[in-house]
Amino acid sequence: MPHSKIISGIDLGTTKITTIIGQYFETEDRLNILAVSSIPALGFRKGQIVDIEQATKTIIQSIEAAERMAGFQINNAFVSICAPHLESINSKGVVAISNPNSEIIASDINRAIESAKTVSLPPGKEILHVIPRVFSVDGQDGIVDPIGMNGQRLEVETHIILASSPAIKNLKKCLDDVGVNIDQLVYSGFSCAKAALTNTEKELGVALVDIGGSNTSITLFCESSPVYSTVIPVGANNITNDLAIGLRFTIDDAEKLKIRLTKIVENKKYEDELDLASLGLSGNSKKISIQTAVTGIIKPRLEEIFDLVNTKIDESGYKPLIPAGIVLTGGGAQTTQVVETAQKVIPTPLRIASPPKIGGVVDDILNPSYTSAVGLLLYAKDEKIIPQNQGPHKKINLGGFFGRIKSILEPILP
Repeated sequence: MPHSKIISGIDLGTTKITTIIGQYFETEDRLNILAVSSIPALGFRKGQIVDIEQATKTIIQSIEAAERMAGFQINNAFVSICAPHLESINSKGVVAISNPNSEIIASDINRAIESAKTVSLPPGKEILHVIPRVFSVDGQDGIVDPIGMNGQRLEVETHIILASSPAIKNLKKCLDDVGVNIDQLVYSGFSCAKAALTNTEKELGVALVDIGGSNTSITLFCESSPVYSTVIPVGANNITNDLAIGLRFTIDDAEKLKIRLTKIVENKKYEDELDLASLGLSGNSKKISIQTAVTGIIKPRLEEIFDLVNTKIDESGYKPLIPAGIVLTGGGAQTTQVVETAQKVIPTPLRIASPPKIGGVVDDILNPSYTSAVGLLLYAKDEKIIPQNQGPHKKINLGGFFGRIKSILEPILP
C-alpha cells in the first residue's frame, strides 16, 4: 500500500468555517480529499473573532462533522485567515557569505531572510509570512535559487504579511481550546493562489481577487511571487443587505434570491417579472422585476466593490505589471453580472476560478467558494511542510477531548 500522510485544513471564512481533510500519497504525488464540512461562521465578524466562546463552538462543529465523514480524529491543521488587519510590505535583506570557499549554502539564505525581517513594525502588529521573492549575488539580479553559487554578498527581496497580534492570539487561544494544534497560519490569498492560479499567470503577473462574504482579498503576483497583498472590508454580503433593504426582504430570503437570480440570468431566457412564490420566499411582494433587482441593486454594489479593488491595485504601483489580468474567486464571484461589471470598471482580461478537480469527495466543492479551503491542502503539499505525526492512528489530544465534552455538556447543565 502506498505511503500516505493526512493533511487537515480549517478555512476561517467570513460566512462559513470549512474543515477539509486530505490524504497525500508522496510516491505518486497524489492528493485525495477525504472529508469536507462547512458551518456558518458564528462568533466571527469580517474574519475576526468577536465572541470567542461562540467561535470555539462553531469550529468544533465544523471539525467534528469532517471527522465523522473521514472516520478519525484530527489533531493538527493548517488554518487560513482573511481579515482587514492583514497588510503587506516588501523588504530587503543583505548578508555576507559565511562559507570560506564563498559558496552559498542554506544557512546563508536563512540569514538573509532573517535580515529582511528587521523592519519597523507598526504597534500591535506581528509578522505572519516572509516570502523570499528573488535573490541577487554580488549585484547579479534575478536569481531564483542561489544555493551552490559563489559570491561575497547575498541579497534577498521578500514579501512580508503583517497581522494584528491580539487577533492572532485570540485565534490561537480559540484553536487551543478546541484541541487542534496549528501547523501554520496561512493568509488566504496564498492558499487561494495554489488552487486558482496557473504558473503562467503568476509568471506574467496577475491580480487574484477573492470576494468573500464580508471581505475581499487582493493579492498581486509578478515573476511567480507575491508583491502586494491587502484585504478590504467589503464583500458579497453587502449585495445581500442591499437586496434585503431595497426589496424589503429578510436577509435569508435576499441571499436565496441573489443565488437564484444568478441561475435565472445565466439562462438568458426569462420573463422580467419574477413570481417569488415559485422560489419559496417569504417576501411581502409576490412579484419583482428582475431588471430592477439586477441593474438597480446588484450591479451598483458590484461596481463599488470593483472600484475599491481598482483603487488598491493603482495604489500598489504594480498595475502595469499584471498583463494576465484578474482572476476572480470566492463565493462573491458567483454573483450575477460579476464578469461584465468587473470588466466595465477594470478593462483587463478576467476569468473566474474554481478549485481544481482532485480525487475523493469533491463534487460539492467544485465552485469558487471553496477555492481557499482546497488551496490549503495544496499549500501544505507544495510547501513541503506536511506534519509527520498526522494519520488515522494517533494519540488523542486530551485538552481537545475534554474541551469538546465541556461544549456538549454546558447547554444541559443547571
